[in-house]
Amino acid sequence: MDIYKILKFNAFIKSHRIKFFGLWLLSILDKRYLAIQFDPVLACNLRCKMCYFTDDAYVRANMKGMFKEEDLEALAKVNFKNALKLQIGCGAEPTLFKHNTKLIEIAKKHRVPYISMVTNGNLLDKKDIADFANAGLNEFILSMHGVTQETYEDLMDKGVYEKFHEVLQNITEQKKQNPGLKLRINYTFNEDNFHQLKDFFTVYGHYEIDIIQLRPIDKIGETTYANFSLKAIEKDYAEVSGFMKNESARRGITLLFPKTILREENQSLIVNTGNNSSYLLPYTYCYVSPKFYWKDDFNWKEETFADWKRRNRWNSLLFRNIFVSKRNLEKPNRNMLNYSVELN
Repeated sequence: MDIYKILKFNAFIKSHRIKFFGLWLLSILDKRYLAIQFDPVLACNLRCKMCYFTDDAYVRANMKGMFKEEDLEALAKVNFKNALKLQIGCGAEPTLFKHNTKLIEIAKKHRVPYISMVTNGNLLDKKDIADFANAGLNEFILSMHGVTQETYEDLMDKGVYEKFHEVLQNITEQKKQNPGLKLRINYTFNEDNFHQLKDFFTVYGHYEIDIIQLRPIDKIGETTYANFSLKAIEKDYAEVSGFMKNESARRGITLLFPKTILREENQSLIVNTGNNSSYLLPYTYCYVSPKFYWKDDFNWKEETFADWKRRNRWNSLLFRNIFVSKRNLEKPNRNMLNYSVELN
C-alpha cells in the first residue's frame, strides 16, 4: 500500500461530506481508517532547539514513561485491526525503545498495511536498520534541521552530522535488500536554515530518498530556538520551494510542502493549500503513548476500539458530520493532511 497515494486521493476529494460518508462507511464495516501515532517511550537522546525537549518544565511534567514489552500484544488487539498505518515515533525518540522489532512484527501479524518510524537516526546502527526492515517496516522517516554540518549540529543539539550521513548510507544499502523500503526526510525550516535547501541535493542527492517533507517551524513549547517568524523568507519561499519541487520531480521523489506560508498576528501557522482536511484529525488520528490512548475516556486495558465506539455512539457522530458545515467542524491546523503532495 502506498500511503502517499491515499494522501493524494484525499486532496482530490474536496467535499468534506463525501469524506465523512467514507469514514462512516469504513467504521460501520469495521474496516481500516485510523492513523496510529505511537510513542513507545517518552524520551529523546537529542535536545533539538526547535523541540519541546528543550523546555525543562514541559519535559518534567509530561515526558516520562515507557511501554512494557508484555503490553504490546494487548495494545495491538485493541485497534490494530482498524489501523491503516502505524507510525512509531511522534513527539519522542522511538529508538530508545528496545522492542521495536517485536512491535513491527506484531503490527505485521495484525496486517497493518503501512508501518513507518520517525527518528533523528543518531542511535540507529546497521543491524537495527536491517532488523526493522526485515520485520516489515515500510518507511524510515529521518528528521533533520540543517543541510550543513554547522547548522545541523547547532539546531539538533547533541546530534552528530557524520552519524546522520552514515545512517542515510546504511538505509540506502538496505533498500537493495528490501526494495519496498522507503526513506523520507522531514526538514523543519526556519529563517536560519531555509535557504540551505538550495544545496540539499548537492549534499544529499546520492542517497536513495523517496519522500521529502518541508515543515515550517511551529511553536511547540518554550523552546531554545524562539524565532517563529517566517517574514524574512516569505519573498523567497516560492522560488526555493519551486526549486525543491522541480528537482524532486526530476529525481522521482515525492514532495510534501505548503504552497504558501503565512502567519497570523499570534504567530500561529496557516498552511494554505486548498486541501485543509485537518477537521478529520479527531476521527482518524489515534495518538498512543505510555500516558495517553486515543481519547481521554478510552481505557485500552479494559475495552477495545469497537467497545469504545459503541459506548460513545461513534458511528452516529460520523454520520451526523456528513451534514455539518465545514465552518462548524474542527478549525484547520498544521498537519500533513494540509500539505500538498507532489507524487512522482
